Amino acid sequence: MLRSYQYTEKPYPEDTFQGRLFRDKQVEIARRFVEGHPVRRDMKGSCPLCGRSGEYFCSKWRVDYLCCPNCKSVFAVYEDSAVKEYQENPDLLELRTSEAYQGEISHNRQDTWDEFLEWVEVRAFRFMGRNRNLDIVDYGNRYEGYVERIRKSPICGGYALKGSILPQNGDVSRADMVLYLDRMQQEMQPDRRISELRGYLKERGLLILSTRAGSGFDIVTLKEKNSRIYPYEHILLPSVRGLVSFLEENGFEILEITTPGVMDVKYVLDSKDRLDDRENFVRYLLEESSQAMLQEFQRFLQKGCLSSFVCVIARKR
Repeated sequence: MLRSYQYTEKPYPEDTFQGRLFRDKQVEIARRFVEGHPVRRDMKGSCPLCGRSGEYFCSKWRVDYLCCPNCKSVFAVYEDSAVKEYQENPDLLELRTSEAYQGEISHNRQDTWDEFLEWVEVRAFRFMGRNRNLDIVDYGNRYEGYVERIRKSPICGGYALKGSILPQNGDVSRADMVLYLDRMQQEMQPDRRISELRGYLKERGLLILSTRAGSGFDIVTLKEKNSRIYPYEHILLPSVRGLVSFLEENGFEILEITTPGVMDVKYVLDSKDRLDDRENFVRYLLEESSQAMLQEFQRFLQKGCLSSFVCVIARKR
């Protein structure tokens, strides 16, 4: 397994992904939904990745999050029916499919999408020996501009969009590559989903997976004070270790893993006044370090796979 590292000073994609207005609207819809529905407070839950009973991590909007003592993944305690209802919430779907929302996403992210597809192109050639006219299944993509970018990319031959709030299109039954980007954090049954994705792949096909990581610095440090993590948008935050073991146990060989996020330190710095009283070291680090030192600390997080955004390339065994 290759642990990849390439530092960039560019903002972490989420920061330019959508304007503050749309982000705030989504958070407000989620908060109203959670506050209007009963929540489980029994503290009972098993890690969706390894099956161990979880221990208390934090609570947000009365929803408890547990941390697996074995693999360190973080996951919410919830009723399946509530999460399913949230994911089908008409207000949320209307916002995310609106022309204004989709237009802003495309405007803000087109360069980042192109850069990511170039990154995928290089990896496809490295691990498959070819990077043109691949049959691609794109699972969960909810951005019209991103769909268009992928379809027009030279790596793409056949294309199928599945599991999306957008109209499903394309006819690829067996793919050279499956893209599963930023969707795992919403999975109630990740084992079933990974089995489904594996079924789409040809033998030795590639899975490109990205997700928020529960082992990341800003998530572990800020816990419920992290404004970008909230129920029921985020119900599973796998650790890097847990994700690797989970994929290996479900028929994949890990080829490359990286945590390329560059905003962990900034997120914590922005919430410095809200840090838990026990986070004395982190507070001291933020108060006493120069900008150059904080950038170096972010590099350390990337090198150690300790950032809160993880990308994995895995091959079907």
